[in-house]
Amino acid sequence: MKPTTAQQINTLLYYLQTKQTPPFEILFWENLQKIDFDYSANSLQQLSRFFAAMAKRHIQLPQLLANQSGQALVVALAAYIADYLAKTTGQPIAWYDYDRMSAQLARQNKYPTQSQLPADFYASLTARIGHKVYCQPLKLLPDLLQGKDVLPQFIAQMTQTLYQQSQVNLLQSPEAVCQGYLAKVKTGKLQDAAIAFSTYLAAVNFDYSRDSLVQIDEALSAIQQAFGFTQADYLDFLQDASRQAFCYLLGFYIGVTSSRLANAPVRWVSFAQMYDSLGETFAECLEHSFVLLFEDCYRTPVLVVTNRLFGLARNFPTTAAEFADILQRQNAGHIAVYPYQDAVSATADLPAPWTSAMQAAGALVASVLSRLSQGEPILPCVYQAHSSDNTGDELTAFNPSNIALLSPSDTDLDTATDTDTDTVIDSLYQTLHQNPQLARIIVGCFDSYTNLPMRRTEGIVIEIWVYDNPRLQLQLVLPYQPANDWHSLKIYPLVSHQNGAQTAITSEQVAALTTHFYQALLSTPPTQNTAVKTLWQDAYVNQLDSWVLPPKDQRIQQQNAQLVTHFDFALLPILDNQPTVNMAAFDYTSIDWRGFDLAKHILQASHHEQSYLQVYVSDNLIKDELYRQVEATENLYRYGKVVWGVVIKSDVALTQPMSEEERDTPFTNHRISCADILFDPSGQARVEDLQAKASQLMDAIGTVNQPTNAAPDVAFYQLHCQDHTSRVFNLAYPASIAATNYRITTSWIWRRHLPNGMLSNSIVPIIIHTNAYQNKAEQGEIMVLPSQLWDKAYYHYWLSLAYEQFGQDYDLLPYIHWQQKYAQDSTDAATQKRLWPKFKPNRASNRAPSRQQSSAIVLSDKLENPMSATAKQQGSMQQATIQQATIQQTTGQKLADVKPTLQPSIESTPQAAQTSQTSLTSKAMPPSALSNELTQQLMNDKLRLQTQLSTKDTAKDKKLLVIALGGVLILIILVILVKIMR
Repeated sequence: MKPTTAQQINTLLYYLQTKQTPPFEILFWENLQKIDFDYSANSLQQLSRFFAAMAKRHIQLPQLLANQSGQALVVALAAYIADYLAKTTGQPIAWYDYDRMSAQLARQNKYPTQSQLPADFYASLTARIGHKVYCQPLKLLPDLLQGKDVLPQFIAQMTQTLYQQSQVNLLQSPEAVCQGYLAKVKTGKLQDAAIAFSTYLAAVNFDYSRDSLVQIDEALSAIQQAFGFTQADYLDFLQDASRQAFCYLLGFYIGVTSSRLANAPVRWVSFAQMYDSLGETFAECLEHSFVLLFEDCYRTPVLVVTNRLFGLARNFPTTAAEFADILQRQNAGHIAVYPYQDAVSATADLPAPWTSAMQAAGALVASVLSRLSQGEPILPCVYQAHSSDNTGDELTAFNPSNIALLSPSDTDLDTATDTDTDTVIDSLYQTLHQNPQLARIIVGCFDSYTNLPMRRTEGIVIEIWVYDNPRLQLQLVLPYQPANDWHSLKIYPLVSHQNGAQTAITSEQVAALTTHFYQALLSTPPTQNTAVKTLWQDAYVNQLDSWVLPPKDQRIQQQNAQLVTHFDFALLPILDNQPTVNMAAFDYTSIDWRGFDLAKHILQASHHEQSYLQVYVSDNLIKDELYRQVEATENLYRYGKVVWGVVIKSDVALTQPMSEEERDTPFTNHRISCADILFDPSGQARVEDLQAKASQLMDAIGTVNQPTNAAPDVAFYQLHCQDHTSRVFNLAYPASIAATNYRITTSWIWRRHLPNGMLSNSIVPIIIHTNAYQNKAEQGEIMVLPSQLWDKAYYHYWLSLAYEQFGQDYDLLPYIHWQQKYAQDSTDAATQKRLWPKFKPNRASNRAPSRQQSSAIVLSDKLENPMSATAKQQGSMQQATIQQATIQQTTGQKLADVKPTLQPSIESTPQAAQTSQTSLTSKAMPPSALSNELTQQLMNDKLRLQTQLSTKDTAKDKKLLVIALGGVLILIILVILVKIMR
C-alpha cells in the first residue's frame, strides 16, 4: 500500500527533529544534522544560512530534483517551514498532494475556472494551516536558492495572516464565541500572540483545574503590578481590541473551569438576550457581553478579570480561584454521567419491566443513530409496549415497526419550524402523562439541547416511563456534537440531570439500567447493527470533554504518524514560463464590513492619523469632474459605509510602483490616477460574483468593434472607456448583460491610501454613501478605504501579491511613519488649504468617557446577588441630573435566595432553539475635539462614574440621609395639621 502524503511528510519531519539516520537517502544529510530543527527562531536562521551556502555553490532546483535524495531534501525543508508556522501559532496542519488539493478546491469553489490548480512543481505540496489558510512552501525555494533572505518576511506575513484568521467572530452565537476562544488554549498553552499580555500567560497550564485558576490569578497580579492600572485607566484599556480579546479569553476559561469544578450545567448568553429579559437594569459593558447562565441565576466571569486589574467592584471576587469556590458552594450541580463499559453486565437486582424498558430505549435510540449515520434529521419518536396477547403478563418483544415518528400531520418534515417541533414534543409528554392506550411501557426520544458543565451541546433526550409497579420515570440524555472545524461527530456518555428526589431510585440502579441500555443499543437488528456499531466505534468518547478527539480522528492521527521506510512522493515538473500563482488564496468572506464602524475610527483618529486620512487636491484635480469626490470626502467619512469593490479598469500608472519623487513628496501636482470600480450598494454581494460581473462587462466591450453594434448600455460604457477624460458616477450595471443592482463609479485614488501606492489586486475596500442607490448620481462618489483601516490580514496579502510580482512589497507604511516621526508630513499654510477633509483641532489633551460608557460601568458589586445592581439615570445634553445608582446589598445573601425573575424568559429548555446573538463591547470614546457643552457633560458623566463605583458604606449614608429628610418632612406635616385643628 502506497504511503499517504501525511505519512511521508511526517516521516521526513521526524528524522529532521531526531537527527536519526533515515532508511532512505536525503541529500546533504550530514549538513542537515548540524541544524536544530526545534521550531525556534534560531532554526530558521540556520536554515537561511544553509540555503545561502547552496546559493554560493550555484545549486538550483533542477539539480536538486534530478534524483530521489534531492527531492527528499526539497520536500523536507519546505515541509518544515510550513510546520514551523503551524507549531508556533498553535494551529493544526493538514497536507495535500496535487490531486487531493485539486479535489478540495473543486468542493469549496462554485466557479470551476477559479478552482483549477496549475499542474506545476509548486502545486505538488500544499499545507492547510488552521482551517482557512493554504500555503505552498515550495514556492519559497527559488528565492532561497538565489541567496535572498525572504524567510523572515514570509514567516512574519503568514503568522500575521494566521492570527488574523483565528480571530473569533463576536457576531456568532455565545457558545460558538466561547469555543472559539477556548480553542486557543486547547493544547494547554496559549500560542496566539495577537492576544494582549500573551507572554504573561505563557506559564499558565490551561487544564481546567483549580491550579490553573491560581496561575491565572498570579498572571493578572503580575500584569497589574507591571502596568499599575487604576480605575481611571479602564476606559482606555478597552479601546484595544487585543486587550478585549484577553478579557474574553480569560472570562470564558474561568467560567467553564468553575462550572466544571462545580459540576453545574451552564450555557452562555449574550448581552442582547439578558437585556431582553431584564431591560435597562442590565447595563451594557464589556463584562456583560457574555454571561454564564445557571439554573436560577447568572454570573459574569469576565468581571473577575477587570476587577482584578482595576478594582471596579469591591465586594466582587478579585481572583478566579475565589470565583470558582463561590460557585462550588452556591451552584454545585448534580449531573450524573454513566459511561459505556464494554463486557460489563448489570449487577443490581432490577424489576423485569425496568430492564425491558431500557432495552426498548436502547433499540429506539439505535434507530435514531442509524438515521444520524445516514445524514438524516433526528425526528421525535415514541415506542409503546403492551402485554402479549398469548400470556397476558409478559411484554411483547421489541418490534421496530412499532416505532412511531411524531410529526405535525399538516407539515412537511423539511419545512417544519421550531414551533411545530415544540408542539410535537408537547404531545409526546401528554402521551406520557395520560397513557391513553394503557401501555405498560412508553419510551420516547427527541433531539434537543442540553446544558453540561463544559458547554451547551446537542443531545438526544430519552424518556423511559414504566406504568407497572414499581413505577419508573427516568430521563436520560445522550449528548453529541456534530462535526465541525475541530473534530468529526462525537457522541458522549449518557447523563442524567435528575437527582435522587426526582427519580426515587439510587444511582447504582440507574447505572445498572444504563448497562442494559448500552447492550440493547449495540445489539440491534442486523439491518441496523453494522451502521450503528460503526458509528459508535467512530464517534463515542468516554468523557465529557469538548476537546477530546473521537476515535475516528485519533485513528487518522495515529495513521499519519506512522513512519515509512521509503520516500516516493510524486513531484510535478517545473514548467517554463508558467505564471506564478498566489501562494494562498484570500478568503474574502472572513471580513465582514457590515460590522465595521467607520465613523468611530475617524472620530478617534490621532493628529497623525488625521493627516494620513486627508487627501491633497492638486491643480489637475480641481479642473477635473472628480473634484466632487474631494468635496464628498467629509460626508463619506462621517456617514459612509465600507463595501468590497472590484476594479474594472484603471490607469496604467496605478499598476506600477510609485516613483521615489511621488513617494517622498506627495503634496505636489502629480498626475491624477483614477479607476472604474464595480460595487454593490447593499454590501451583500460576494466578491466572486463582483469579479464575474466585471469580467462579463469587459468581455462584452472587447467583443464589440463598434459601439453602434452593441446594446445601448454596453455601448455607452464602451464610449466611456475610449475617452480617458470621461467619468461616471453611480452608473447602473448594464442590464443587457445581467439584471443586478450593482453600480459603477469612477474614483480618483489617492495613492498613499493604498498599502504600497499601487493596485496590487483588483479587489479593494471602498467607502460609499449609505444611500448610494440607483438614480442618485449625486450620491455616487466613492473613495478607497485608507489602508491603515484595512483588515491586517488583507493588508499583508496585498503586499504579498506585490512581492510575488516585483520581488518587493513597496510598503508605504514605514515611509509614512518616518515622515510623521520627523515631522516630514508638516505642510505650509498654502498646502493645508488643499488638504481634505478639514479636521477640527483637538481642544483637550485627555479624552473624557462618553455618557454611554459611564453608564455601562454599573456592575454587580456582590457576587451573591448579581441581580441587585440597578442604575436609574436621568440627564440631557443641556443639563446633567445625576442620581446615584441604588445598589441593594445584603451581606451573605445567597443566589438561592434571589427570586428567579429572569428565568421564564431565558431559562434553558430542551425545546428552545438558540436565538440570534449580538456581541456588544464598550462603546467608543468620542474625540476631545467636541463642543464645550458636550465636554462639560462628559466631565459630569465621569463624576457620576466615580459615584457609581462607590462602596456600600456610601450608599448606606445616602439611605440614612433620605430617611432623615423623610422624618423631618413628616414632623412638619404633623405640626401643620395640629395648627389647622386648633
